[in-house]
Amino acid sequence: MHYYDKEPTFKELRVRKIRTIIRGIPLTLVLAPGVFSSEHVDEGTRLLAENMVIMSDWDILDMGCGYGVLGIVAAKLAPKGRVVMVDINKLAVKLAMMNTRINGVSNAEVRWGDLYNAVVGERFNTVISNPPITAGLELNRRLIIGAREHLKPGGLLQIVVPKKLRSRFEEILFKNYDVVERVAKSGSHVVFIAKLMH
Repeated sequence: MHYYDKEPTFKELRVRKIRTIIRGIPLTLVLAPGVFSSEHVDEGTRLLAENMVIMSDWDILDMGCGYGVLGIVAAKLAPKGRVVMVDINKLAVKLAMMNTRINGVSNAEVRWGDLYNAVVGERFNTVISNPPITAGLELNRRLIIGAREHLKPGGLLQIVVPKKLRSRFEEILFKNYDVVERVAKSGSHVVFIAKLMH
């Protein structure tokens, strides 16, 4: 069973509720086994949430949203914008829907889908993602390259990756985007912002 499976299986659903603060925003989150980082907000997600560039009127796509941390923070930072959150894991989608409700977010919607098939024909100012590293490099390559078709002119892909895989991800980013910046790092993760100039 992997958190990027469509329907993770377990004997019983053990839900837990946590409280945390990200970018000065108090959040209450419902977590459960079967979804990535089911005990607490992981370091990579927190690093990206604390450092992502979000404007108040942007259209934002949270790809591989898990239980919704990045999308919810983005929605709070973009009160005049909108957020679409996508995950292939049906439990993650349920939890993300619950968490948007609990945190009073009305400008975000959660969709089930495999990568970009849930947003065909839509474009965004930014795609944000803490990608499913354990799903393998090929899927993550598709996530990075696929973002290009869903970015408005001048749009940003904002992504967090483990430091140990930094050079592999850098290579994919530099090959597919005009500008790539490393904007933040922690003990174990690096945040990149990649941009297409046209």
